[in-house]
Amino acid sequence: MKNEKLLPLVTVGIPLYNAEKFISLAIKSVLSQTYGHFELIITDDGSTDDSVKIVQSFKDDRIQLLSDGRNFGLPYRLNQQIGMAQGKFFVRMDADDIMFPDRLEKQIDYLQKHPNIDAVGSSVVIVDDDNQAVAFRKAELLSEYRQLFRTILFNHPTVAGKTAFFKENPYSEQYDGVEDAELWLRTFQNGNFGILEEPLLFYRDPLIFKLKTYRYRLTQKNRLFRNSDYLRNYKLLRLALIAENKLKIVVASLLTRMNKGRWVISRRNTANYEVSAEWKSTLREIVNGK
Repeated sequence: MKNEKLLPLVTVGIPLYNAEKFISLAIKSVLSQTYGHFELIITDDGSTDDSVKIVQSFKDDRIQLLSDGRNFGLPYRLNQQIGMAQGKFFVRMDADDIMFPDRLEKQIDYLQKHPNIDAVGSSVVIVDDDNQAVAFRKAELLSEYRQLFRTILFNHPTVAGKTAFFKENPYSEQYDGVEDAELWLRTFQNGNFGILEEPLLFYRDPLIFKLKTYRYRLTQKNRLFRNSDYLRNYKLLRLALIAENKLKIVVASLLTRMNKGRWVISRRNTANYEVSAEWKSTLREIVNGK
């Protein structure tokens, strides 16, 4: 039996796929955290670029890289990380995002002070592919189950929670693309969730609109709605939700043909809240390695 005192309290999981432009910065932001008692598990999903070589260039005993050369999708890799996790808490992150220096410290402190909470998310500062802060997306804790059908519970890469919760509630591989939405719909009524309104992650949201990805995710969401036990009792609501997503696909397709695809992204990243000078300064320091 392993000595629990020697095990990391926190497992950080980064699923990796063709992120050679950003993975180095993502890893550096983890390794420079003010809280250091963690393991970092990186699972490659069959990258064809130099992502794996870049990860291998880091010499830090806290990093574990799993690269089997196969492509199984994000839900599979997330479940794989959770299965490997030795930490009491599991922290999500994507390969193109950047942690605020005190992200782990603040989220783990919150989870330890609120032992009833299963998972906690945070607000994010949106960054583009040139590492420029372009918007602030404020997180708000939802209170009603029906809200989950039209909005998100968490900015997914900001999630930190009990490893036991994720082991008991694995991601569904059949809902790749909306695996987080499916998880929260399945667990919301019996789970306990929290929000830290301050941003703890620089979330990468490129300004290039990908219609294929957009269409796929909305199609997957409609599959989720059709199979929802809850919506079977509210057929009109289910029809309305599915119709809304189909309309979004039609509009996005027309906008793309008119070379207006970026409008879809601009609506999502409208700066309802100002990106502070302090956050911009923090981002510059991380990017410049200070």
